[in-house]
Amino acid sequence: MRWIDARTEDPFAQLARRTAESDAETRRVVSELVEDVRRRGDEALLEAARSFDAPKLESIWVTEEEIRSARVSEEEERALAEAAKRILLFHWGQMAKLQEGWSSAVWWSDEGEVGQRMLPVDSAGIYVPGGRAAYPSSVLMNALPAVAAGVRRIVVATPARPDGSIAPAVLVALRLAGVREAIKVGGASAIAALALGTQTLRRVDVVAGPGNRFVNEAKRQLWGQVGLDGFAGPSEVCVLTDETTNPTFAAADLLTQIEHAPDNVGYLVGTSERTLRAILGEVERQTASAERRSTLEAALQGSLAFLASDDRQAADIVNAIAPEHLSVATAEPERWLGSIRNAGCVLLGEWSPESAGDFVAGPSHTLPTGGSARFQSPVSALTFLKLQSLIRLERATLEGLAPTIAAFGRMEGFPAHARGATIRFEDPA
Repeated sequence: MRWIDARTEDPFAQLARRTAESDAETRRVVSELVEDVRRRGDEALLEAARSFDAPKLESIWVTEEEIRSARVSEEEERALAEAAKRILLFHWGQMAKLQEGWSSAVWWSDEGEVGQRMLPVDSAGIYVPGGRAAYPSSVLMNALPAVAAGVRRIVVATPARPDGSIAPAVLVALRLAGVREAIKVGGASAIAALALGTQTLRRVDVVAGPGNRFVNEAKRQLWGQVGLDGFAGPSEVCVLTDETTNPTFAAADLLTQIEHAPDNVGYLVGTSERTLRAILGEVERQTASAERRSTLEAALQGSLAFLASDDRQAADIVNAIAPEHLSVATAEPERWLGSIRNAGCVLLGEWSPESAGDFVAGPSHTLPTGGSARFQSPVSALTFLKLQSLIRLERATLEGLAPTIAAFGRMEGFPAHARGATIRFEDPA
């Protein structure tokens, strides 16, 4: 990790350059794949799936029998069921809080003239990375918030393994989430299929779920034709420390989130040089015996450790990083909540490990990356909800507002707008 002493050098210069990147070759490839799906639909999907994932794939669809008959070990079944229960409970709780004070998800002003309805979208597409790896947690973490929101139709897209099958754990997760539609297609083609529809797949209203740069670019190109959760980049973690931090736990949390891929990034921020040095020593020790050592070492090359002059500067650095995951690895973590504004998920204290957030705590692990926690939210029930404004004016109210409406119509050069209000009070000819 690169060491930055924020007491003597600018800690923000490098952070300001972070963004969701898109290179010209990725844009070209994705554009061609999206256009192919637009023109040829299912045929293009099957061809892409055979080309990138499963050469002998016969159908893009996951069958009901595959989902029904999928089996995993008893331990894995219990883990999936426990995670599903906690994720649903969290998002049902979110829905209950959202609806407090609303009647049947509708609220009206005290005068009963204006209000809003909260409605789920009709359909959602969930992208689950796959192929050579299996991510049942991504099924649960993205589909179950849609279930809690009340979405009636959920479609999952995930690449098949080389033999054309889907990992049993992913199929069991589909079963637990109640998903009945799933296609064996990945990458940009899958996003295009969900957004545009094909001969056998009806398009969806919102697409959510993490993916690689091609998935990200497809989302970018299809924005406006479908709702999106956001643009996902490489995984990242920030560990906020002080003199009370347990170096062993802090190092473990840092390594947890950067073992996915070599381009993952870890950040250490703290006010105690002694503690930071101890954590770096633990990072080196734990990395030396890690199964994914080469991946961790590559990720650590691009990672940063910041020594801050005081708590205020430490909080400012964290907010500038706007990390996907933030572990507040201190004895009194709650005291930081007033100053930390930018982070996708905040894990408070030494008994809230990063892996709990990834798999089973409840909130979705699909979080804003690349500094987008400054303006973007995690996937949740809100991702699959929309608001609809309501206006119900009485005659007396409109009579009082009509002169104002007419004035706006004249100011903006739209006389029909003005007359739309005043005509209601004119004497019949």
